Amino acid sequence: MMISLRSKLVLSHIMPTLLLLPLLSLYLLYTLEDFYTSSLLDQLVQQSQLIRKDMESKLGPFPNAVAAQNFLNEIAPFTFSRVLILDHDATVLASTRLEDASRIGTKLENPSIMQALEGDMATGVGPGYATDVAYVVLPIQRDGVSIGALRLSYEVTDVRTQFDQLRWLIMGGFTFTVLLSVALALGLATTITRPLRLLSEGVQRIATGDYLAHVPVRSRDEVGFLARGFNQMTERLREAEQGRQRQLAAIVHELVRPLAGMHAAIETLRDGADTDREMREALLTGTAEELARFKRMLGTLQSLHQRELHPIRLVLTEIDLQRLIHACANNFEPIAARQQITLTENIQEPLPRVQVDEDRIIQVLTNLLDNAVKFTPRGGSVSIQSGIAKRHIQVRVSDTGVGISPEELPYVFQQFYSGAETRPPEKRGMGLGLTICREIIEAHQGEIQVDSAIGKGTTITFTLPLNNRNIEDTNKP
Repeated sequence: MMISLRSKLVLSHIMPTLLLLPLLSLYLLYTLEDFYTSSLLDQLVQQSQLIRKDMESKLGPFPNAVAAQNFLNEIAPFTFSRVLILDHDATVLASTRLEDASRIGTKLENPSIMQALEGDMATGVGPGYATDVAYVVLPIQRDGVSIGALRLSYEVTDVRTQFDQLRWLIMGGFTFTVLLSVALALGLATTITRPLRLLSEGVQRIATGDYLAHVPVRSRDEVGFLARGFNQMTERLREAEQGRQRQLAAIVHELVRPLAGMHAAIETLRDGADTDREMREALLTGTAEELARFKRMLGTLQSLHQRELHPIRLVLTEIDLQRLIHACANNFEPIAARQQITLTENIQEPLPRVQVDEDRIIQVLTNLLDNAVKFTPRGGSVSIQSGIAKRHIQVRVSDTGVGISPEELPYVFQQFYSGAETRPPEKRGMGLGLTICREIIEAHQGEIQVDSAIGKGTTITFTLPLNNRNIEDTNKP
């Protein structure tokens, strides 16, 4: 049966007010019992450690049954507890109690004994031979191997009986007090449940997708604070939904552009442009470039999806970074030439070989070159420079493009940030490339930064450490 909120609030009013005294009494009772038990166990632990130390000093290696019994006979007058010595298979060798004579040679198997024989001390309160006892079991070890156990116990039945009687007396007073206070608590609880109904209705509206839900704030107490928090949550949800729609629109726009270009080229060829060889080659080249760009965008989206499912994991191989940079530059040479952009390489020779994830570094270089070419006007230039700086290989991709304003620079590595609203749509990407680049470089324990000025161009620099041994450790499963 479901308990109503009002019933729960009734209990919450009763407990801290009218039931304070009974609860305090119960708390003191349990505290006293726990203190007594803890003190008793502490004494048993101290005694057991002293007895084990005395036994080791007097008997040396693990004793036989006769020597163990003689030892316990000597200490029996000085201890109030029952002391047992057991061998490695939990067989009782000796005891301080005469009534245990029939148990000598029998196995005493229980979890505490097994724990001690495995090398760990066991303490607690539980059943003994005839009644409940507080016990401590210490392992007896030689050369780090458990060869027996020492068990001390003390009967606690009489003390528990007295505590139980006192506990029942307090519980009776507790029940009587509850019956007297329910009526008053019901009235107070009703005044709290009314404003919560409005919150419940607002939650139902949010569940149906209505992010305009708003509840009035009529008080300054906890319920009013909850209402304000609810209104803030709906505002955040509304902003998140608007952001998601903008991100989806940006992704769709970016994917449609290359498809539209390829569709236009195909229609032109169908209309007879294939008879003009130069026109045909230009259209096919443009289609190939758009297809390559479309493939890169899909790869970026796939990387984003994989990143959401799993953190970036690197597959390190030793490569020639100069060869990798040269290959990536060659891939963009036709695109740059078509847009009359000069693409140059300036690589310090010889570059040492470095351990990196080749596919990931290709992804970084491809993203940086794609951005550089996209934002550089006709007649501009893009350059790739590389060299060694402070035990790092430094790679710099520079362009003479439109540049980035100082207000935008702090956000260029932010996911889905596609530039200021004033930027032309064709120059606004999905806002994923630089985010992924940063994560890849940081996974290699390198750094990436951007320097730019409006009208002068942009330079993005990343570094890779020459010593990558610890990267392997961070990428192990």
